[in-house]
Amino acid sequence: MNHFTNHYRQLPSHFYQVISPEPLIDARLVHYNRSLAAEIGIDLNDQQIRQLTSGEAMPEDFTPLAQKYTGHQFGYYNPDLGDGRGLLLGQTLHNDRSWDLHLKGAGMTPFSRRGDGRAVLRSAVREYLIGEALHYLNVPTTRCLSLCHSPEPVYREKIENRASYIRTAKTHVRFGHFEWLAEINDRASFIQLADYVIELVYPHLADEPESTRYAELLREVCINTAQMIAKWQAVGFCHGVMNSDNMSIAGETFDFGPYAFLDDFKIHYICNHSDSEGRYAYSQQPNIGLWNCQVLGQAFAMLLDSKQIEQALDAYVIHYNQAYLQAMGNKFGLADINENDRDFIADSLILMDQSDIDFHHFFKKLALLESEREQQWNDFIGDSKAWRDWQQTYLARTEKQQREHRQRQIQQQTVDFVLRNHIAQEIIENCESGDYQLLAQTMQWLQTPNNPPSELQNNYRHFLEQPNAAMKGIALSCSS
Repeated sequence: MNHFTNHYRQLPSHFYQVISPEPLIDARLVHYNRSLAAEIGIDLNDQQIRQLTSGEAMPEDFTPLAQKYTGHQFGYYNPDLGDGRGLLLGQTLHNDRSWDLHLKGAGMTPFSRRGDGRAVLRSAVREYLIGEALHYLNVPTTRCLSLCHSPEPVYREKIENRASYIRTAKTHVRFGHFEWLAEINDRASFIQLADYVIELVYPHLADEPESTRYAELLREVCINTAQMIAKWQAVGFCHGVMNSDNMSIAGETFDFGPYAFLDDFKIHYICNHSDSEGRYAYSQQPNIGLWNCQVLGQAFAMLLDSKQIEQALDAYVIHYNQAYLQAMGNKFGLADINENDRDFIADSLILMDQSDIDFHHFFKKLALLESEREQQWNDFIGDSKAWRDWQQTYLARTEKQQREHRQRQIQQQTVDFVLRNHIAQEIIENCESGDYQLLAQTMQWLQTPNNPPSELQNNYRHFLEQPNAAMKGIALSCSS
């Protein structure tokens, strides 16, 4: 049985505006993520989920509302932000946990500015896919429950079809919520929001004395953010728009736009062609994560002293470095990972960048070194003195390890099925033509990225192979 509410309405009324969604016309249900529904206690049938996702009908316990927040966009503070094309419907309560349900593409809100508040099928499919991809790569992320498609025309760079979808998250509170309350100097509301976040996401802090509770909250947000971004780097994920209003207070990957997984390893790869200065390049993501935490820390100065804020930011640096070193060391099959491995990993990535080597297939081939299929590794790196030297260094580093253990560790950390942009584009084109089958199949395939099923290997082999030049490095805009 579903248990719905909207406890965000417990917060002060200036935090939001209640508004009804603009229903889709002739909506079709594209996909219903039943595995996610079971996890969070949703038992709606197809007709009910279609009506909810299209905005046609709401359970009586839901109160759709648009949240107010602000944030830094490409480094500049924007006071005029808020839910411009999405509505927080409410929460589902399951096994003593609360999950937000947020309807994206719901139409105009008071915070839409000059936008129409709608979503297009292209961008909806992209967010629908990436939540599952990251989740099954063990990267903290928001996910999508359901997706609807309408023939209504929407203009972006061209005329496209409208869509709407429901996103789930631990909470939709962003860094920008706290920035907003600090900007308007509303200390009482700031404390209310902090307590709300603690109750929902960090309940173990509820019994902390007030003198340390909010410092611990900031510290844990910084740590969760650092660990999340370390996982992004290790799986080769580029977010594309790390504005502070796109940063979740729960440390979940949030608000997808022009994301990408790396093809050839390029340290300074930019997946967003709107990012002309490379602010959100792959190489910059750890620094921007810290920058956003600094902005959040400045907002928390309403409650904390400079030493407490500095301790939280130091925790970001420490935990990012630890998590990244461990994750990358595992990918290289290293045992007893230590600080000396940091330079080896950095040198390896620089050589990969210089050699135009596919990030994911590199590790697939590395697992074949010193095996009966070693020739595949040799063919992959080519006749290169730099790589021969690297191989000697690598084998010296791992000489005390059992070869089979090293190879098995690499294989366990290496993904066969990666949601590259050219794959997402093929799925989008199928959906735009009214064929949703490939999307449904991909949602299944993403659940076992290390073990692609025979159907994927036989019928979509090109999804597993290295992309050709025309498929690589697709850059997308913020409308993606």
